[in-house]
This record gives sequence, structure tokens and C-alpha cells, in this order.
Amino acid sequence: MEELCYGFEWEDPTEFLLWDQADPEAQLENFLLDWPCLEDLSCVGTAQGEAEGAPSLAQPPGHGRQRRAANLRERRRMLSINAAFERLRGHVPTFPYERRLSKIDTLRLAIAYIALLRDILLSGCHPRAYVEQCLRKGWQSQAPAVWNTSDLTARLSWVKWD
Repeated sequence: MEELCYGFEWEDPTEFLLWDQADPEAQLENFLLDWPCLEDLSCVGTAQGEAEGAPSLAQPPGHGRQRRAANLRERRRMLSINAAFERLRGHVPTFPYERRLSKIDTLRLAIAYIALLRDILLSGCHPRAYVEQCLRKGWQSQAPAVWNTSDLTARLSWVKWD
């Protein structure tokens, strides 16, 4: 099997930092500014070992433009999803100086946290009193609480209620 190489090299290690930006539009804009040849197919490299004069499979007219447009739409979609996860991470309780939660951990924690907030609203108690009562005395119900996971209860102990 022939391995393809498209001449993609990183000269500056700080180029990876652009993906740490919180704003997906800024990420996309910076990416597009760094690749001025996206409008021109001449910047696409050839496969390694392929002769320059060798015939290649002909692409239908407009295929390159459609492919670039599809790639751009997918990139925007992923940036939008990543931005949504960043916003969600900002609303769930986290430990101080904790590494960034994975997407699945963020979703699991959000589900547990939403269940806790729902139970607090249904109880009519003050949030702090409700959580302290549940954590100290144990949850006394016929059905175990959806939110009562070790991950969320540990995080709640770090919440500053004042």
C-alpha cells in the first residue's frame, strides 16, 4: 500500500496554540489566514513517489471547490461543537486547577448537575442546606438520586456557597 504524504510541515510550534482559542470564529479566521492557497488547487501536494507527468484520475469540474467547501463546513461544525462544550464546562462545578474535562466527562457531569438542580428546586430548600443535608445524612429516598455520583459529590464539597 502506498503511503501518501502531502508536504504538511509545522515550522512554528506555537501554531498549535490557535486551537486553544475559545472563539470558534477567531480559530477559523486564523486558520484561513494561514492558508492563503485554499482558493488555489496548486498548493495541494502530490503523492510521494508519483511522477509529475504521470496521468492521474480526473476529478469532475468543481470537485476541489466542493471538497474545500465541505471541509470548511465540517471545520465550522466542529468549532461550534467545541465552543458549546467550553461553555458547558464553564457551568458545571470543577475542582480548582483541574485539567480540562473530556467531552464525555463534561456530559456526564452536566447530567448529574442538572438532576441535582432539579431536585433542589423540587425540594423547596435552600441549595446549600439541601446539598449539606444530602451529603451529611445521606440521601434517604426509595430511589437513588441520579445526581448522587462520587464525581459530583466530591466536586460539591469544593463549591464556595458564599
